[in-house]
Amino acid sequence: MKKYLLASIILLIGLFFFLKNVFSGGLILPQTFRLGPVVIHYYGIIMAAAAAAGFVLATSRVRKFDLEPKAAEDMLFWVIVGGFVGARLYHVLSSFGYYLQYPLDAFKVWNGGLSIYGAVLGGILTLWVLKRLFTNHYSLFTILDWLAPSVILGQIIGRFGNLFNYEAFGYPTNLPWKMFVPEIFRPVQFIRSAYFHPWFLYELLGNVLILTFLLKMGKPKRPGQVVLFYILLYNSLRFCLEFLRIDSTFIGAFRLNAISSLVLVLAAAVGLFYANKRTKPS
Repeated sequence: MKKYLLASIILLIGLFFFLKNVFSGGLILPQTFRLGPVVIHYYGIIMAAAAAAGFVLATSRVRKFDLEPKAAEDMLFWVIVGGFVGARLYHVLSSFGYYLQYPLDAFKVWNGGLSIYGAVLGGILTLWVLKRLFTNHYSLFTILDWLAPSVILGQIIGRFGNLFNYEAFGYPTNLPWKMFVPEIFRPVQFIRSAYFHPWFLYELLGNVLILTFLLKMGKPKRPGQVVLFYILLYNSLRFCLEFLRIDSTFIGAFRLNAISSLVLVLAAAVGLFYANKRTKPS
């Protein structure tokens, strides 16, 4: 236990100094590196690490949810694939005007553009299809409770992909923790501003707290409670943070992701209310 604690402290200290150098502009992050003739994108490596971490966490919790390990791993593989497709498709559709002009860019996932809303929808749709094709006794809500912490762990790691791509940052700021953004990555209207809110970090830290809460919940008394808390807490966080984000997609005067978050918060709150009401003794 002491070894893990020491390793965590060393990792956090290293991460602190790494971010300090990046945020000050002393370290400009590269987007790629070469391995012989092959160009490797850091964004892709980080997304793969996020998926792998989510997979490991999910498999470590299989017994707690009374799932058969082999069936659970097979299911998890297809959920990751469906989530990835959904994440990209949601992003492309929400920026349809751009991809209509540059259709080939829709396949350039290494440039960023994976939506958590699309990932969750794609994963849930994949689970629904799997249950229709391969009838099993597992409750859909039990599976979602099992996977919810893995999803948010993937989000935590995935935000570092945004850092390397210099995307998902906020409006200009002079706060002490401001983040330097190279000119090539700045929006045209803020080309003269050098420092911005580290939006990715705000969400990352909030997600760490949510992950801790979900893991402490363990297996709920009633299926669906973990995933509903995930939806409620994450989207509450996202709704608040969305108004700081510089690259939000707008529908008229409204931010698309803020609207989506608000709808999901209300839906999750109603779901938890009725779940709690049904678990109380009559």
